[in-house]
Amino acid sequence: MSDNEKKEGSIVFKGKTEAIYKVIVIGDPAVGKTSLLTNFATNQFEHKYLPTVGVSILKETIELKEKDATVNLMFWDIAGQPQFYMLHRPYFNGADGILLVFDTTRSSTFSNVNNWYNTAVKYGLSGVPRVLIGNKIDLKEERKIILPMAEHLSDKLNAPYFETSALTGENVKIVFQKIAELVYNSKGK
Repeated sequence: MSDNEKKEGSIVFKGKTEAIYKVIVIGDPAVGKTSLLTNFATNQFEHKYLPTVGVSILKETIELKEKDATVNLMFWDIAGQPQFYMLHRPYFNGADGILLVFDTTRSSTFSNVNNWYNTAVKYGLSGVPRVLIGNKIDLKEERKIILPMAEHLSDKLNAPYFETSALTGENVKIVFQKIAELVYNSKGK
């Protein structure tokens, strides 16, 4: 065995270890959780509604220019249907961030944000950074949730509020930048 072969057999990899943070995306069925993630990752919109079964996981890398940092986020897109509620504990477990999503055209989805948040608290996530998202602002004529209502909930949950449209992409990138920044800062970097 030559010296070259010995060296090749014992390669030592050195480099920075990349942290991956888990962010759960929660809210009622059909509020646009998957569409927001799809828009963020691909700049596309899927017009056909396909309910998420259990959980869908998407890994995205987000650059925080002002921090000169790269944050790897693993988004857990959690099904909103009641038949998947028994799976919440493992899905919520260990989350580093939360995106709470409601549909600005459906009042019930707004009211249920409290239930989703309380579930997260029940699983020990009360201190985790979170962002409140009112989605589907492109449907202006159908809007039911007015800004002061959303801002009140935002204050109550201590979560910055953003209004988005997964269809047009409005504010989608900003929301993901914000949760990356909040998670990064919460980790004491």
